[in-house]
Amino acid sequence: MNYYCYIFFLPMLMVTNLMMFISTSWFSMWMIMEINMISFISLIIFDKNIKSEMFMNYFLVQTLNSYFFLFSSILINYINMVELMLLMMNLSMLNKLGMPPFYMWYLKIMKNLNWMNVLILSIFQKIIPLLILNNVLMYKFSMIFNLVLMMLSGLYSSIKGLSQSNLKIIFCYSSIVQMGWIIIMLIFSEMMCINYFMIYTFIMINLIMLLSNYNINNLNNMQLIKLNNKINYYLMNMCIFSLASMPPFFGFMMKLIVIKTMYYYLPMIMLLMLIMNSLISMFFYFRLLFNNIMINSMSNKLNYKFINQINKYNYKILLFSWLSIILLMMYEIM
Repeated sequence: MNYYCYIFFLPMLMVTNLMMFISTSWFSMWMIMEINMISFISLIIFDKNIKSEMFMNYFLVQTLNSYFFLFSSILINYINMVELMLLMMNLSMLNKLGMPPFYMWYLKIMKNLNWMNVLILSIFQKIIPLLILNNVLMYKFSMIFNLVLMMLSGLYSSIKGLSQSNLKIIFCYSSIVQMGWIIIMLIFSEMMCINYFMIYTFIMINLIMLLSNYNINNLNNMQLIKLNNKINYYLMNMCIFSLASMPPFFGFMMKLIVIKTMYYYLPMIMLLMLIMNSLISMFFYFRLLFNNIMINSMSNKLNYKFINQINKYNYKILLFSWLSIILLMMYEIM
């Protein structure tokens, strides 16, 4: 992998995300979104796993949705079909996020990226579409539409993730499930959404750095972490338990706060559907742990010579990430 491309294009990508926070017009949002897209495309060009048709697939999907957004943002002030233009704008952002029913391009790209680009696409490339959705969600029609669609998306992605063994595909479905929760939170509380997104970001950074460090792409290879370093193994378990929303981990605490907040706004049937989505998604998170728990270490002694050559994980990043999560949870609870 060519790391020099990240020195130039990754800061540009981060700056465009920050610029979106101070953008005040639809046109400036569109311009920032285009610069952000060019920055990420410049990164994946250097990814040896990406074929030319995958690159063109991403480019065409993003460009088409950007122009749908621009078209609807222009017409919204000139015609009397505000709801139709909002729907078009909403769907274009959901497509950029890779949410069902527009997730096939997202799945194809994710399973062919390297782990660094998986992290960028599943976390940092979500910021701009989420900020635009936040402006669209001020309208009641968009709130109801997104609430129903996110519940169905979470249920569908949870079921689809149960039969997968490729870790990048599993994290693709995981990202869809988590984005569903984040968009639902965005409807009710921006601060709650920001806190959940930051906790999810810290957890994914730790988890993906571990998988990248050991070059693990399949469920059957996750045993290498346990054989090489027990601390890394327990860290990975903590991250996965938190993503699965198991008590007393941070993911559970955050979802508990969300459900408590939504209790006053949503019918009980919708709350039960959200809880059911979380229970189903737990199973494919637990599959990440199953091979490690059931492993017979005696049968893998031949792997020690290889895995002991793997670089050590940076525990300063670990300490910073988990302290940040603890502070965020304390702020949210208080």
